[in-house]
Amino acid sequence: MALISLHKVAKYYGALCVLKDISWGIDSGHHVGLIGSNGTGKTTMLQLITGDLSPDEGEISRRRGINIGYLTQDAHLTSTNSVLDEALSSFERILELERQLREAETALEKAKGDAEETERRLGLYGRLTEEFERAGGYTYHHRARTVLHGLGFKEEDLPLPVNVLSGGQKTRLRLGKLLLGDADLLLLDEPESHLDVAATEWLEEYISDHPSAILVVSHDRYFLDRTVNSIAELEDLGLKNYPGNYTRAMAVKSERLKAQQRSYDQQQAFIKEREEFIRRTIEGVKTKQAQGRRSHLARLERIEKPRTRHRTASLDFGAMKRSGRDVLHLDGVSKSYGMRTLFAELHFTQHLGDRVGLIGYNGVGKTTLLRMIVGQETPSSGTIHLGTGVDIGYYDQERASLTGERSVLNELWSAKPSMNEGTVRNLLGRFLFSGDDVFKQVEMLSGGEQGRLALAKLILGEPNFLVLDEPTNHLDILSRQALEQALADYPGTLLVASHDRYFLDQAVNALLVFEAEGVSHWQGTYSEYRAFKEEQRRSEAKEKERAKEDKPRQKTGATYDPRKKERKEQRMMADALEAAIRKKEAEIARLEGDLGEEGTFTDHETVARVGNAYVRARRELEDLYVEWEVVTMELEE
Repeated sequence: MALISLHKVAKYYGALCVLKDISWGIDSGHHVGLIGSNGTGKTTMLQLITGDLSPDEGEISRRRGINIGYLTQDAHLTSTNSVLDEALSSFERILELERQLREAETALEKAKGDAEETERRLGLYGRLTEEFERAGGYTYHHRARTVLHGLGFKEEDLPLPVNVLSGGQKTRLRLGKLLLGDADLLLLDEPESHLDVAATEWLEEYISDHPSAILVVSHDRYFLDRTVNSIAELEDLGLKNYPGNYTRAMAVKSERLKAQQRSYDQQQAFIKEREEFIRRTIEGVKTKQAQGRRSHLARLERIEKPRTRHRTASLDFGAMKRSGRDVLHLDGVSKSYGMRTLFAELHFTQHLGDRVGLIGYNGVGKTTLLRMIVGQETPSSGTIHLGTGVDIGYYDQERASLTGERSVLNELWSAKPSMNEGTVRNLLGRFLFSGDDVFKQVEMLSGGEQGRLALAKLILGEPNFLVLDEPTNHLDILSRQALEQALADYPGTLLVASHDRYFLDQAVNALLVFEAEGVSHWQGTYSEYRAFKEEQRRSEAKEKERAKEDKPRQKTGATYDPRKKERKEQRMMADALEAAIRKKEAEIARLEGDLGEEGTFTDHETVARVGNAYVRARRELEDLYVEWEVVTMELEE
């Protein structure tokens, strides 16, 4: 039986139909990508699955006892727990077993002198210990730390109270809790939206191996390619299913549309031929034949004409003046806040027509650099020089250029008051604002709508140097494709910070890479950079293996590594702990054997001594596992 089944489901908001005649299901272990333009009902679909909304027509069946985990865009976490403790709270079953173990230990101590009661309580303690071990009780701390680090939390973040985190951090923590939990079905609404590239790629690997069924809403095409094995697309109130990841699904969709177009054309030709025959013969000797064919046409099931083109934002950057050859020059630029240095001694020159992307971890200074280039911040040292005739158009991810109280029409009009209303409306229409939409207040628009409006204002200025900060945030796939096409035709110079790797591959041919060691320049696409880094990692791994094999033949005078001694000590500590764990496990096995001897319980003192030794050994083993987790995690880092 499917985890979730929808049968002829429909949903209305007032008189507006959002979903109609949806029949669909999700099976155990399947990873499905849910896509569709903004406003097609993706969030509504998720809320119908969870039961937060009820269908107006049709039925929804859920497997009995199903556990659904739902990641929304607004993570309401107000706990005063630390980040680590909040993550650990996901292991409800393990924590309950741990509590029961502590109670069993206390009960054992109280049962001293009563051989029969001690035997009973030892049996319970043994069963709880085995269940605790099977549930991952000795590794759950390590698992929680691994997931938190993968999602971008640093070790120093783990003791922070949850209620001081930013909205994005809370969403990442909520995501981590869901990944660590035991949900049968995970509903993830844009899980990559608050992640940098490194964390997104980590999440891709984690999700691809996750045993639960997953329904993920995402506009990140690479993410969908690497995490799902089928695509469900909401379109024209209905839902269509396609096999494979995003790229494969779109290829299947294209073939289906071509086949539908061929069938439609053939049917239209057939209809036209029949109608022509009817027109010529309806009043003649072949009247009966004409009436028969008319009756046949009336019963004919018409093939719907396929929608091969969708209304998307038509982005045209128009005419612009030409700048000088050197558009931007950074000479020794540094930026610090107090004791924290974002980057230092950055030297970079961007020439006319260069298309450069900024990538790196969150918080490394990408947005800060863009703000300094457009004059909203000043460098701590160094100089920033713009070339002759450079006219900047800046798109900031907060869309600060928009005024919330204005209507959409007046907001765009304010950028160029000399235009007449018809011209403004035409431009808004190209950005998918039509009818009464143009009278909406800006503050009432969705994030994607605000993004399209900000881009429209940007285009009116006809800049020759576009500086874009996360321009694809909140844009659906069709709008992203439209932006990519517009930028492909854009004749000016482009500098863009983005976490959307597919967008970067389409829009830029060079990168500024922000890393802990500094900012480096890469000439090539993002995919080429990723392939280079992957090959570099493989080469380093092979080199390490060769170094281990050639260790006795190492030359003297090798470069001194100040952490070499520390790593060696950590490895020795890990080896010692593993040996201690094996020894302690052998001791526990021996004590279990003693407790199983019938003669043990003829002596009350022996029962108490062996039982207490067994409980003490189990506690010591737990402590050894915790120490081992900490040391091995330090080695991994």
